[in-house]
Amino acid sequence: MRLGETFCRQVADADPLGADRVLAPLVALNERADRRGLVAVLAELVAAAEHAPLTGTADRLAALRDLGMPADSLRRHGVEPLAALPAAEPVLRRLGGSVGMVPRDTVLHYGAWNPSGARQRMYTGAAEENVLIHSVRVGAPAVERAVLALAPLPGLDPAAPEYAAALTGARTQLAPLIEAIGAVAAQVPPAAFFTARLRPYMQEIRVGGRAYCGPAAAHLPLHLVDQLLWAGDRTDPVHQQLRAELLEYGLPEWRRLHRAREGRESVVSALVRALRAAGEQVPAALLRSAGAAAELLRTLVVFRGRHLRLVREGYAGDGPFRAGSAGAAPAVVRHLLDLTRERERRLVGPLSAAGGPRR
Repeated sequence: MRLGETFCRQVADADPLGADRVLAPLVALNERADRRGLVAVLAELVAAAEHAPLTGTADRLAALRDLGMPADSLRRHGVEPLAALPAAEPVLRRLGGSVGMVPRDTVLHYGAWNPSGARQRMYTGAAEENVLIHSVRVGAPAVERAVLALAPLPGLDPAAPEYAAALTGARTQLAPLIEAIGAVAAQVPPAAFFTARLRPYMQEIRVGGRAYCGPAAAHLPLHLVDQLLWAGDRTDPVHQQLRAELLEYGLPEWRRLHRAREGRESVVSALVRALRAAGEQVPAALLRSAGAAAELLRTLVVFRGRHLRLVREGYAGDGPFRAGSAGAAPAVVRHLLDLTRERERRLVGPLSAAGGPRR
């Protein structure tokens, strides 16, 4: 599985449980907190999942997406969904296992694999929710493309032309993510809408005696960009624990890439080593690579600075939530921003000394 345009469209187009019809009243059920009606919707979809063939990956992912909507809604209204409908548990576990993902819906189901237009699955029906769904729909594939651009770099010569090209490509691929967070900042009030109205639908759900996090933007594979670019050979315990937790909610291919690259020299470390080894005669190609990496780090810093502002505004009040749906509190988001800035400085120092662009 990859978040390519064709595959995402296949999942979004799929409706193996007939959920277009069954989920049509979901927003209205949520508006009046109709728990009985939500249980009925979930029961109808579970029954459909028990009889549908669901032979393809796209159908299975779509089924998880559609089962998640009433389950998340029940949790928002104070009901543990599988306690209300135990028959849902084996279905969720079977579907999650069949695609190598957690046994519930994730931010990928809610964003990248969510139909657009009249078929779009929504909890509230609000325009702000549409903005957030779209931000994930464009942001998740963009981050994965950046990861794929960086994946071949370990083991390559930092002075090779393709090294700088890959780093520049990764930065270009992240552009939709920067645009998306700008749109969210402009159109979605963090406290008044996200934390007060949408965050309650993104709570933990218990499956098989274990609590699984709700859909969270933190589950986009930006942690893999970190790993390849600057964090793979760094031992910060907070960041390491966060990355381990986030990996579980992504694609199986992302976990395999993480395992293959764990502990290997990061791009920043390789570039700093090469710059220092070059002495006073730094090849122009190496300067281009280091400059491209510095620009990519700057892009991450800008994104995380904007994200931190949204998180602080969203969780500054006295509401029931003190952290995002992936469990990261504002202090963790700030820590990650500080780590990224520190790695940017570590590269920019030798780059400037070698005659590269100054900041």
